[in-house]
Amino acid sequence: MHKKTVDIKYASLFPWPFRFIALLILISGATLITEKTILAIILMIVAVLVLSGYEGTEIDVAAKTYREYTSFFFMKTGSMLNYSGIEKIFINTTKTKERFYTAHTTKSSIYENVEFNGILKFEDGTKVHLLQKRKKAELMKALSKISAELKIPVEDNTEIGRL
Repeated sequence: MHKKTVDIKYASLFPWPFRFIALLILISGATLITEKTILAIILMIVAVLVLSGYEGTEIDVAAKTYREYTSFFFMKTGSMLNYSGIEKIFINTTKTKERFYTAHTTKSSIYENVEFNGILKFEDGTKVHLLQKRKKAELMKALSKISAELKIPVEDNTEIGRL
């Protein structure tokens, strides 16, 4: 019997500035490898740890199990949970607010963004957050692939989608 697993990577565990710094540390570690071998190896291990850290959801359709996992060094950790069936994937929106302060004054600006969330709902009512994007079209494209693999519908619950 062929094992059918759907792996949905959500996001990196570290923001892009940390990943950029980790890339610089990896490059500097590679250049120091001949002179300061132990220091270079330690720097490179830390850099690869940061660069390889991500989170996601893995669904085993054949065994009817899923897990939300965290991955470092490409090894996933997380408990497998059973499910009886998958009902649907649905899309909701969330509003986020970010406050930015200017460098030389005490004034700030608030920016509001609408983000689209793809959520998987199991038949027992359990919900698992799959993906989040700022553009609905990008989220729909990613969710349509997952929907086809799991053979379940995608339901759009956003106000923008109903206009």
